[in-house]
Amino acid sequence: MKSVKQFFFCAAIFFLITFSTWSQSLRDYVCVVRGNLSSENKTFLTDLKDSLERNGYSFYAGYIGSFLEGTFGSGFIWYAPDGKPYIVTNRHVVGGYESVNLSFDNDDGSVSEFKELKIVFSDDEVDIALVALPASFKKDGLVFSSAKISDGDDVYSAGFPGLGGEPSWQFGKGIISNSSAKIKDLISPDISTVIQHTAQVDGGNSGGPLLLKDSSVKSGYKVCGVNTWSANSRQNTNFSIPAATVEKLIKSKFIQKEDNSFDNASVKFIKATEEKDDFSKLVPFISNAMVSAYGEKALKDVLAKAPSDVRSYISDVFEYHPIEGLRYSLAYQVWKKIYSDSNRTDVKEVQDEATGKKVIFVKGENSFNSFWIEEQGNWKLSEFEGVEADSKKAKKDKARNNSGSIFSFEDPGIFSIAGGYLRNINDTANGFTIDLQTRFNVFSIGMFAMKDTVVHYAEYYVDVWNFKDSDKKTIATGVFCFGPQISLRVPLKFGDFLALPFAEAHAGIAIPKNFFDSNLFPVYAGFGGGVEFAWCTDYIISPFAGAKFMLNNFFQKNPDDVFSKPEFSIYAGIKLGTW
Repeated sequence: MKSVKQFFFCAAIFFLITFSTWSQSLRDYVCVVRGNLSSENKTFLTDLKDSLERNGYSFYAGYIGSFLEGTFGSGFIWYAPDGKPYIVTNRHVVGGYESVNLSFDNDDGSVSEFKELKIVFSDDEVDIALVALPASFKKDGLVFSSAKISDGDDVYSAGFPGLGGEPSWQFGKGIISNSSAKIKDLISPDISTVIQHTAQVDGGNSGGPLLLKDSSVKSGYKVCGVNTWSANSRQNTNFSIPAATVEKLIKSKFIQKEDNSFDNASVKFIKATEEKDDFSKLVPFISNAMVSAYGEKALKDVLAKAPSDVRSYISDVFEYHPIEGLRYSLAYQVWKKIYSDSNRTDVKEVQDEATGKKVIFVKGENSFNSFWIEEQGNWKLSEFEGVEADSKKAKKDKARNNSGSIFSFEDPGIFSIAGGYLRNINDTANGFTIDLQTRFNVFSIGMFAMKDTVVHYAEYYVDVWNFKDSDKKTIATGVFCFGPQISLRVPLKFGDFLALPFAEAHAGIAIPKNFFDSNLFPVYAGFGGGVEFAWCTDYIISPFAGAKFMLNNFFQKNPDDVFSKPEFSIYAGIKLGTW
């Protein structure tokens, strides 16, 4: 990961800082852009927030909470050559949303709103998106400038950065400090340079216009760029996508629909898989559908296992836009699966299906199955072999889809340790139990240890002819038992709660307190059953408790004497599982 990435963030959607007002008239051309999450994504993000909180990632959960409360960016009116009106903004402002709401501040203080508008085009490489306005829309639009810009030229920024958590109009003035900056971490130099300038750009300005004065148009300004990024480590270092680049992109990919074929997408994907130490080139190929299905586990895997520079970079992105953070996490997972120094990636097979394309990629001797869908006019991955969903989430989703509920037959634990209180029913004596188990879905195996009290005969009489039952004397002896155990179980899972009836058998060594003076034979066996109740959290550790009844059998040296003891125990413990 190249260190320059640490110095940039998407100045897109979040809060704070300055406010100034220079121009009223430009407010008619510039608007606030708010994304609308689909109900599916709202549910997904809410569940992810809860899961992160339970796993101790409170900061990340807080970022999602802020995101769910509402985010915003800026945009401006533009008319296509055919006369249709659109809002030009950044892709990262509308990324992950199903639709957008727009609001314009009018000169009289009122607000004009347009709701549930469709995102008709977005491009990850250049970070531009278009939102279709109603055909009845009557406001004038801004015009792209074709004038050559030079270092030192005066420029103006317009938009709605946050103030107190709400968008607030801001019109700022600055100069162009580098008319053709080459920063490949923002846009590949093969596609375009970027404009570096000092006009105010704060969180919420993203998608707003960078302007040049031009008296030949009604607004008095033409658009020379689209404000998109800000450097958080330097003062007055802001970046815009040049107007010529935006116009060329919209003409070729949106109006003429060039370069939108799957063949072109696959060529770019293959090139991105061969970028050494730079997984971010794969971000444009991660769909929102893939984010919803696989993003949670990808994020947790990155936070737990990825190199520190990758974790730091993805954390920065996640802070400002959680959906983008998940997208970057998935891009890293795909890159890690397919990248190789020595082998080229090729397409082996493409198969058309009703909802997209099934594609097999090969790299050396390895092959990778994938599935591609069209999203906002672009071909993107929805599945990639080796990138897995969270097992618990996948099982819940499968259960919901199949039965409309979240009931299943499963025990998410894979290992457990428990201890509890033992009560002899006949002898009213107390003891304790401890067990360790490896747990499978319908059975478990493990080891137990038990402290018990056995009432048994004190001695035997060799002279069986003179022997009388009344001559038998009994004593109570403390016994420590240990050995293997096995259980057969019926795991009944209701959401995050588990009820688990089971049958159990165990056998082992019984060591009396006074081993050499005791007539007890050092063998023990028992069988019985019970029920456990567990809360299956998203932590790696989950608590459970249970109760069981066992008929425990102890033996004396005379094989005719077996002491069967009905015993009841209650216990509690923890299960270890996976996320």
